This record gives sequence, C-alpha cells and structure tokens, in this order.
Amino acid sequence: MHFVFQPLIDVDQWTVFGFEALTRFDDEVSPDVHFRNAYTENRLTELELQVIDGIIQASVHLPSGMLLTLNASGPTIEALGAATVEMDARLTWGLELNELSEPCLCNQARNIATSLNCLLLIDDAGIGYANRSRILELEPDVVKLDRSMISSYAESAEVRKLVDSLLSAARETGAKTLAEGLETAEDLELIRHLAIDYAQGFYFAAGNRTEQLPMILDDLHRRLGINVPSF
Repeated sequence: MHFVFQPLIDVDQWTVFGFEALTRFDDEVSPDVHFRNAYTENRLTELELQVIDGIIQASVHLPSGMLLTLNASGPTIEALGAATVEMDARLTWGLELNELSEPCLCNQARNIATSLNCLLLIDDAGIGYANRSRILELEPDVVKLDRSMISSYAESAEVRKLVDSLLSAARETGAKTLAEGLETAEDLELIRHLAIDYAQGFYFAAGNRTEQLPMILDDLHRRLGINVPSF
C-alpha cells in the first residue's frame, strides 16, 4: 500500500492549511473493498493500525505546521489510545471518525483524541451514524459534510434540511465545518453561501504522493491564487 495526500483549504483565508491522508493499495483494488473485507473478516482494526503507521512514516515529508487527518473506526481510535504511538510533532493531527462506526463503539473517541493531542473530526456527516446526535454527543473539532450533501443540495429539499441541521449542530458545539468532494466553482460558491469554513475536493486537487505535492500546490496557487506551504 501507499499513501496520497489531498489538500484542505481554509475558504476564508484562502490557504492550504493541511491534508487528508488517503490509502491506496498496490493491487489497484478500491480501498473501500479492502476495508470492507477487513471488517467482514474481523481484522479492520489491525489493517487501520497498519495504515496509520504507514501514514506516520510518510508524514515526515510534509511541511511543518500542517494539519494531517486520517480515517479511523471507533475501535481503532480506542486501540490508538492504548498503544504507544509517536506522531510527528511538527504536525497537528486529526482523527476522522468513520461514519459507519456504531455509536456504542465511539463514546470514548472524544476523550481519546484529546489524550493523544489530536483533533477529532466527524467524517462524512449526513451518512450512516455521522448524524446530528453524534455531533452533539462527541463535540468534535471539525464536522466534515459528505460530498453528497453538496452535490444534492440544490435539488433536494430533504438534503437541504439535513445540511442545515448538521451545520446547526456543529456551530452549537463550536466545531468548524468542512465540505468534501468539491468539483466545480458552483460548489465553492455554495459552501461560501453556507458559511462553511473549510473545503477539499478535485476542484482544488486530487490526492497525490508527497513527492508530487510541490508541483500540485504550485499549480493550485497559479490557477486559483490559493496560498500554499513551502516544502
């Protein structure tokens, strides 16, 4: 396996402030398939811990001062809390709680993230268990709206109602908000209208290996005028 990094954009400051680490498997089978099979075979935590170890090793090539987020299920976050894990102190780390993790397996996620000096993010809000109740219960640092919340917002009154509820819960708990999966300038205009704090998606850049990031970020700066970190 190897890892790619997708930029996170502060919409107000118009700057790259971090990256999400994403896993790619060398057999070219979808990561979703690999993680789903691991869950079925009761080895999801084992696989996720291997992934996290790989991300930690790859993180040494990222610029200092960045936020780096990674995905984890509730049980994996608990396992991290019990393990001796050395994360690169040059970076701020964020744990993205998987939307399919059952609530009974996630009730310690907030305390564990705090004990690890990590931010807690609710991933794919609007999907699975990543709902208003999870936001209010765990009081995350960042709520990430699933890409379907943005792509379906204009055409679906039900989605608009759900998004409004999720954003309200985030602001009630003091969490920042991030929209995933932006693909067009119209998507960006929408999240600005909704006063969403952060964004990521192919409109800015896909996930890339660390050696490709300087070129990708230079293009992002030239194309959209976004402030980018130096490597």
